Amino acid sequence: MAATTEPGPAAFPVPPLAARLFALARAEGYEARIVGGAVRDWLSGLPIGDIDMAVAAPIDAFADACRADGIRVIETGLSHGTVTVLSPARSGGANPDAAIGDMCRSIEVTQSRVDLETDGRHALVGFSDDWKADASRRDFTINAIYIDADGQIDDPLGGRADLKSGTLRFAGNAAQRVEEDALRMLRYCRFLPCFGSAGIDPAAAAALRDAAPTAARLSGERVAAECRRLFSMDDGAAGIHLLQDTGISAHALGTALEPGHLAHLVDKAGFDAGIDPHQAWLVRLAALMAPGCAPVLAQRLRLSRQDSRLLAGLDKGDPTQTAALLNGPNWQQGAYVMVRDQLPPAALLVVAAARCGSTADSDHLAMLASWVAPEFPLAAADLLSHGVDKGPDLGKMLCAAEAHWVGQGFAPSRQDLIDFAMTLG
Repeated sequence: MAATTEPGPAAFPVPPLAARLFALARAEGYEARIVGGAVRDWLSGLPIGDIDMAVAAPIDAFADACRADGIRVIETGLSHGTVTVLSPARSGGANPDAAIGDMCRSIEVTQSRVDLETDGRHALVGFSDDWKADASRRDFTINAIYIDADGQIDDPLGGRADLKSGTLRFAGNAAQRVEEDALRMLRYCRFLPCFGSAGIDPAAAAALRDAAPTAARLSGERVAAECRRLFSMDDGAAGIHLLQDTGISAHALGTALEPGHLAHLVDKAGFDAGIDPHQAWLVRLAALMAPGCAPVLAQRLRLSRQDSRLLAGLDKGDPTQTAALLNGPNWQQGAYVMVRDQLPPAALLVVAAARCGSTADSDHLAMLASWVAPEFPLAAADLLSHGVDKGPDLGKMLCAAEAHWVGQGFAPSRQDLIDFAMTLG
């Protein structure tokens, strides 16, 4: 497709740091451009996030020019042709660019480049001042659209047309792009729901199926970062289905998925009412993964202790029993035990229901999420004051009294529980 260079539909809102880099590059005899997600999202009418720039100069030379101009430079990926530059500390007063990447206080700057060697995880890059060559080494055509210092759009691979038609294509040869970096397979799955309304590109689908086994070599942190974004989407079904259908999930996650359960993860309003947004991706993952896979996934994705514990809790028990307990007339009793064990009842019900092939009621999820568990009125000191000795028996008496209190619908008073516990001694 022929390259196009034309003005944008409206001026791109260039933040101060980017404007400064544009001016510096021009003064040094280089050309700088904004590229990637910021341009893609702006053209799509989406909120603009982080700004990335490319400069047609060896990155070490441009980094030196930045330092000489008083701009702080962090060598985040110098061997890959990349540095991060930081703006000065924020001054007082109104900030007209606050909506653009928090005043765009940092920008990742990469030299225009070509890949010399790749192994599926890392690339040896070389400098090239050929912008089309730089575009051709990027992942997707929609991420290879540039805006220069004069606000002109350069679209060497036809990314704007792909945006308009809802076509998600790899830049150039799909198999080669995936061979260069296996993470691009997961990125394709993540971008598909947002930018692939026209369906899966056949060349991309073939490349993903052929290269799926190479996803096993990716680091757990990189896989988790992509999965966190994909599984957090309310409308990520297309990407999750592709992850499973191409075999990527088996290699990237170490387990197959059941995308059909997505249909039972309640409507958006219901999901939002019952699920903590920070836990949403783990709830969807638990609902789709094979039962009993929590330890494998936690290790593969190198989850934090907190996330590992949540995933294990969501994977625990018989889903039929869990759903029946939390939907039954005595649901508070089951919810109490879950809250006590620091597990969210609403999330447990969503997962259990989906695994059973049903959908949790939105109103009931909201009730579960807002329910405040009563406080167990008995303490160890109460029993110690009645002559119970410290030791294992004290703990057993407290546990038995709590189970009795829960089983009685939280009705027994503190004195009732003391009397009950003393009968156990």
